[in-house]
Amino acid sequence: MPNADNHFYEFGPFRVDAGKRRLLRDGEPLALTPKAFDTLLVLVENRGRVIEKDELMQEIWGETIVEEGGLARNISVLRRTLGETPDEHQYIVTVPGRGYRFVASVREFPNGDGDLIVAQHTKARVVIEEEEEGETGRRGEWGKRGKGEEGEGVRRLTGFRRRSNFYVIGAVLVVPVVAVAWFGVAWRSERAVKSLAVKSIAVLPFKPLVAESRDEYLQMGMADVLITRLSNLRQLTVRPTSAVRKYTDPAQDALAAGQELKVEAVIDGNLQRAGDRIRVTARLVSVSDGATLWAETFDEKFTDLFNVEDRLAGKLAGALAPRLSGEEKSRFARRGTENPEAFQAYLKGRYFWSRWSAEGLGKAIEYFEQARAIDPNYALAYSGLADAYNLLGYRGYTPPREAFPKSEAAALKALQLDDQLGEAHLSLAKTRLFYDWDWPGFERELRRALDLSPNNADVHGMQATYLLVMGRFDESIAERRRALDLDPLSPLFTTTVGWSYFYARRYDEAIEWYQKALELDPNFAQAHNDIGLARYQQGRYDEAIAELLKARALSGGKPEEIEALRQAYAKAGTRGYLQKDLELAEEQLKQGPVRPWRMAQIYHLLGDKDRTFAWLEKAYAERDGLMPFLKVSPQYENLHADPRFTSLLRRIGLEQ
Repeated sequence: MPNADNHFYEFGPFRVDAGKRRLLRDGEPLALTPKAFDTLLVLVENRGRVIEKDELMQEIWGETIVEEGGLARNISVLRRTLGETPDEHQYIVTVPGRGYRFVASVREFPNGDGDLIVAQHTKARVVIEEEEEGETGRRGEWGKRGKGEEGEGVRRLTGFRRRSNFYVIGAVLVVPVVAVAWFGVAWRSERAVKSLAVKSIAVLPFKPLVAESRDEYLQMGMADVLITRLSNLRQLTVRPTSAVRKYTDPAQDALAAGQELKVEAVIDGNLQRAGDRIRVTARLVSVSDGATLWAETFDEKFTDLFNVEDRLAGKLAGALAPRLSGEEKSRFARRGTENPEAFQAYLKGRYFWSRWSAEGLGKAIEYFEQARAIDPNYALAYSGLADAYNLLGYRGYTPPREAFPKSEAAALKALQLDDQLGEAHLSLAKTRLFYDWDWPGFERELRRALDLSPNNADVHGMQATYLLVMGRFDESIAERRRALDLDPLSPLFTTTVGWSYFYARRYDEAIEWYQKALELDPNFAQAHNDIGLARYQQGRYDEAIAELLKARALSGGKPEEIEALRQAYAKAGTRGYLQKDLELAEEQLKQGPVRPWRMAQIYHLLGDKDRTFAWLEKAYAERDGLMPFLKVSPQYENLHADPRFTSLLRRIGLEQ
């Protein structure tokens, strides 16, 4: 049974009196059966989270055996009573295959007093509109204005309810009640945050109030903007966008996500666009006990999206880090652009960039180009271009001599417009390492990136890569672990910890990390590939080939080629496998370029030293992004005494 104490809960025009077991609308009692009331009370008490059907039935009926249809009937009764329509569920949302979630803003009063203790969603501002005689006003998705039914002088408190009337409160009562409620929430929220001393948070992708009205770009984009802004707070660790991207399901439980992400609190928000209006609701939730520490709701015209972004980020910063330095305040307040169209194009660019595929990066570049065309002074648009071209070059999707200079030009333009962009300094650092082989230049740019973005996992990952290239393996491992602490659910960062062990020739430990990555994502091709490389170095060829073939399949390799490689290994062992791999690479060369590093590896494993060096020279000439790993690569260890190898290292800057 749900709690039946003397609590009151308010949402929209409704008030739930738990002690007297009554539901009121605008002060008038509504008829509900006892079990329907129990259902509503459980939903309201557990607002914001998905309640499984079994759990809900247990709460209402206890050990009594009841068919699921009884619960469905209660939900149907509640929806009719609350005025919901079949295509609009602003209070109770069905989570298919699981249960239900109560999504409306709720105000809670303990023991019948007027002081709010927890606000699931509180308003950033309260608008009180005077009803004028004869005014027709604006009717739309956000409510309606019209002639007051209760007479002159009555005020109406605006809410986010479509196709329904707003509840009416006398002007004399509204102002003090709202003021007491608002300041009570603000004080308690601030106190709760301070007492918790939140040091780590995750901003989950914003969710639509109605599943059919999803806008993925906007919902993920709003989270990305908050992540970027909050990452400027040195006293706060914020999980990166890559870590939270998988939590886009509207049914995602915020506390479960927070536990997986290993943070103290999560920002869970809803976003709804209707016509020219947008409403954003966000709450800061303690992962340890589910308590709402802070909550706000913002209503604006869609063209004023920046106002929502600014106010939401500012309120959060004030609660989480009330004492900011002048530099932090300056960086935190930076918008990037005043043009909403440029901002939307940038958000779409980041959305496609995060896919890391050749096609996704191509689309990302299109949107970043749109953003900078709309606003030529938009530094983040240039930073996005720098990141996209950087990945194209490093992953071999585009020839390095074509991609990296474009990345460098975009990063320099971004920094010309805004030298405080840590992301642009990081992009420039990557170009210095993977393309220019300019080690002092890399260190200079990375130090600046680290100073501006000390909690950016990618910055620590790049520092670890540099230490690895320099043969400082223990330091590299420590930095890899630091990056993983900042993004603990990343299969990539988990795998990269293994890289540092692999290059240190500690293969068993490397494989342990690759397997941890596969626990996070069993289909992560990179981890399968790296297990194969480690097993090959150990001479465990059956396991190595199995993993390498699995990686090819997961990376989109042609089934007929994978089968040919499998048969070649079965007939002639590793040499047969390598010969077939060489044949396939030569066929690919007839269609287009093949990464020189790959060709050099095949010839080296086949024992053809001269052709190995010929392809390594080609890799050097083309500025292949893997050349910095030449000195520490275990595959080439038996070439170290060859003068040609020493010559390459000297030209790369890794040998005096």
